[in-house]
Amino acid sequence: MLPVTAEAITFDRMYVFGDSLSDPGNIYNATKAANAIPPELLPPGTVIPPIQPLVPPYDSGGRFSNGLNWADYLAQDLGIDLKASTTLSVLSPQNPTPSPITFLNGQPVVSPFFNGATATNSVNFAFGAAQTGQFGAGEFGQAVPGVLTQVGFFANDLAAIGQKADEDALYVVFAGPNDYQTVPDSNPVESVGNLATAIQSLYALGARNFLVPNLPDLGKTPRALSPNPPVASDILTAKTVAHNTLLDNAIDSLEGAIPDINIIGLDVFSELNKLRANPGQFGFTNVTDSCLNETTFTICNEPDNYLFWDGIHPTTEGHKQLAQAAWQALSPEPKSVPEPTSPIALGLLGLGGFLYGKSKKKSAQKAELNRDTVEVS
Repeated sequence: MLPVTAEAITFDRMYVFGDSLSDPGNIYNATKAANAIPPELLPPGTVIPPIQPLVPPYDSGGRFSNGLNWADYLAQDLGIDLKASTTLSVLSPQNPTPSPITFLNGQPVVSPFFNGATATNSVNFAFGAAQTGQFGAGEFGQAVPGVLTQVGFFANDLAAIGQKADEDALYVVFAGPNDYQTVPDSNPVESVGNLATAIQSLYALGARNFLVPNLPDLGKTPRALSPNPPVASDILTAKTVAHNTLLDNAIDSLEGAIPDINIIGLDVFSELNKLRANPGQFGFTNVTDSCLNETTFTICNEPDNYLFWDGIHPTTEGHKQLAQAAWQALSPEPKSVPEPTSPIALGLLGLGGFLYGKSKKKSAQKAELNRDTVEVS
C-alpha cells in the first residue's frame, strides 16, 4: 500500500453501540462460552441459545460476514485499537477472571462487569440481534443486550470507578434493523426515541462527538425480496423511510437543545442505493442475492463480487464501502483519503461524504477537534 497524506479529525478512542452490522464477535463469544458449560452445572430446564453465528462459514472471529465489518475498518483508518466488549468483561467485580458471561440466579447471562476497562480502551459493545431498546430480537432476545443496555454497561462501569466518558472519543450509535425485520407492527417513533435516549445518556456521561448512521433500505435485502419474507419488502421500505426521517429530526432537535454536541450523520440509505444503481463502479457484479446459502451453507465462488453475504448482512467488501463513506463523513473538508483497503473502494472517492441533517462545514466547525496531517500506509 502506498503512503497517502490525509487530513483527518482525530479521536483518541472509539465506542460502538449497535447490532450485528457492527458486532465484532460479541454474541459469538457469549453464546460459545454459554454452550461450553456442562449441563449438570446449570439449573434444571435451562435452555442455552445456540452458538451464533455459525463458524464457519461466517468470519472466524464471529462477525456476521465473511470478514471484518465497517466498524473494524473505520477504527483501522482512524488508527484506533477497537476491542470487543466481551474480550474485556470479567466474571464479577470480585472475580476478575476474563469472561464474556456471568451468572444470574445460576443462569448464564452476558457479563456487564468490566472493572474500569471501558475507560481506558476503545470498546465495541454491539451485539448481533440487538434492538434499539433494552433487549434483542428473536427467541432468545431477552438474553441479548439492546443498545440502551449496552449504554448502561458503559455507564455503570464508569460510575464504578468514578470517571466520566472521554470527551475526545468518537461514539457510534447505529441500530434499528432488528426492530423492523421480523416485527410487522413495529413503531419507528419508539425506535428512534431509543436512539435519541442513548445519545442523550452518553452525552450526560461526558461524550460529545457522535457518528449516527441512518438505515439502509431494509426492503431491498435478499431476505426481504425472497418469496416469503417475515415482513413484506414494501412495508420494510416504508419503515426505513419513516425511521430515517424521524432520526434526522431527532438529530436536529438534539443539536438545537445541546449547543456543544457534535453529531455527524451517515446516510447509509443513499450510499447503498447508489451502489445498487451502479454496482460495477464499486467492483460488484451481484447486489441482489446473498453469497451464502443459509440452508445448505454453501458459499458462492466469488464473495468479493457480492454486496450481501447472507440475507441481511453485507460481505466484508460491502462493509469496506460503508467504512470509506464513514471516513469521508468524519472529514471536515474535501481531501485525499487513506488508500482503500480494496480496489472496489476507489469508487467512493467520487461520491464524497454522505451527510444528512447538516453540511460538512457545519459539522467541522462544531467539532473543534484536533486536525492533524497523518500518513496512512
